[in-house]
Amino acid sequence: MVGKARSSNFTLSEKLDLLKLVKPYVKILEEHTNKHSVIVEKNRCWDIIAVNYNAIGVDRPPRTAQGLRTLYKRLKEYAKQELLQQKETQSDFKSNISEPTKKVMEMIPQISSFCLVRDRNHIQSSFGS
Repeated sequence: MVGKARSSNFTLSEKLDLLKLVKPYVKILEEHTNKHSVIVEKNRCWDIIAVNYNAIGVDRPPRTAQGLRTLYKRLKEYAKQELLQQKETQSDFKSNISEPTKKVMEMIPQISSFCLVRDRNHIQSSFGS
């Protein structure tokens, strides 16, 4: 079976660079509608982000807009998981959180409220059984 070659893993600095580049576009990228105009605008943003990302480091492998988009989605998911885990263990909130998660929280404050809602729903379902 012949497939696409897997690209190398993203380093911490690559993840942080991506989050810096995403920040100016976060309002557009986080708009959750299926309007054609919004989708076109999001695609345009990802193309710009990819060009800027690839211009940053010549020593890095080039990344596609789709690859960066997937990484951003994974970073958001990981941030949600990390915050939920933090709440479950009730450990010192900010001290143990990874740098990418801190950046995601700065850009998308709703992520921490998502964890609270999910936590409340979990508590309610535990009492309901």
